[in-house]
Amino acid sequence: MQQVPRDLFMACEDAYYSGDEKGRVQSSTFIKGHRPSAAGQIKHFRINEAFYEALKAQGAEPSALKGTKLVIGRSGMFNVARLNVPSHKWVNLGRSATRKKLAELNASISRKYVQRDFFTDAVEPTGGTLFIVGVMDAVDENGIAQLSEVMLALPAPDMKSWIYRKSISNFVNLYDRVDTIVQLDNALPTLKKQIKKQTGNDQGNQ
Repeated sequence: MQQVPRDLFMACEDAYYSGDEKGRVQSSTFIKGHRPSAAGQIKHFRINEAFYEALKAQGAEPSALKGTKLVIGRSGMFNVARLNVPSHKWVNLGRSATRKKLAELNASISRKYVQRDFFTDAVEPTGGTLFIVGVMDAVDENGIAQLSEVMLALPAPDMKSWIYRKSISNFVNLYDRVDTIVQLDNALPTLKKQIKKQTGNDQGNQ
């Protein structure tokens, strides 16, 4: 939250849904037997384009669009990339050499917050990678896989597990808690002055 503004996450979520919808509409005209393959290709390009534009609009300096290459942005200390997950099957996601290299950057985060290395001192993380993950576990009226949720996920360095995973819609609510202005209690308690006890005068003891 200190490194990545809320607007970037919201823009990436909107871009994912927009790209998914455009890809499904375009691929729906293909004959049923070709449709799943066509949808996979077209949706990849449409989501990539939308993701690129979202990163660019938020000043996240995306890498250039080029074929099937990953689009990678930068916000704070994090690289920001995207990833599709079919039907919440969070397995076999490390096949991309580029994604593996990006995940390795989370080693210092893992050491500090997950599992300490006995032979290496944990240091404050200075870099890492987060994925904007599109969960494709719905199907539209044309039988095309449809985006159902967009999540934020930090992969473990070996890409075999996850350091952190949460839906973007839930994650951005955390910013509201931080932004909530708490009314400071500026009232200072004061003690009532005690009347000095007088003795030995014509007023007597008071």
